[in-house]
Amino acid sequence: MSRAGQPAVDVAEQLDYYLVFANVRARERALPPEGIVVEEFVLRADGTASALDSAGWTAGGTWWSAAAFSRGLRSDARLQARVTPVDRAGADVAYRMLGGGDLGSEPELRRHFLDRLDLPGAAPLQLVPAQATGERRIYRVLLAGDLTEPGLAALRGGWRMQPFDRHDDAAHRIAGRTRRTLDGQTVTWTLRRIGVDTAWAVDLATDRAADAPDPTVTALLGRLRADARNQGLIPVTVERLR
Repeated sequence: MSRAGQPAVDVAEQLDYYLVFANVRARERALPPEGIVVEEFVLRADGTASALDSAGWTAGGTWWSAAAFSRGLRSDARLQARVTPVDRAGADVAYRMLGGGDLGSEPELRRHFLDRLDLPGAAPLQLVPAQATGERRIYRVLLAGDLTEPGLAALRGGWRMQPFDRHDDAAHRIAGRTRRTLDGQTVTWTLRRIGVDTAWAVDLATDRAADAPDPTVTALLGRLRADARNQGLIPVTVERLR
């Protein structure tokens, strides 16, 4: 993560990879997965998500459309329990181990994207109101799944967040907040629990008033999404709240 005052922001990998196991027990025992799923968010110029492309591959079979799988992955806790997010290297190892050979390049993998899952303009889960601030724009990275205590600690540490445990803010269920100055603008993001302990959100606020596309914010949204995914959460969408 870039330090305050530094304009550079790491750009997240464009494709997301998941290992799919036969059941929860197989995943917990580190048995070989059944296959892999590859996803990519379709982003607007401002970094918000309009759709999700995906494809799945099962050992001994061929590539298949994963649109229905990807939809279920974001709403079905039982399906989430059978899936492990991995990076490309992890997907490549699994693909080779299961007899698929070398995993194709990203352009080759995109050829398997057959059906696009359109994302609604409104949030798919009931969300708490964003905290009133003086910032002009607010984005939300919505995440499904359960965040473990080590995962929460990793995000707080990586984002240099201080725990946020004030009793008078319990309704917002804030887990941490941090602030940066990037490319001359102040950005603040907040990690909070939403739903019934099965979903999380990262709310990113910026003080830049212009509505023109902002590559710095777009890249930061991608990095926040990737960091949360690395801790086992499933990105659902990226939306603009204000």
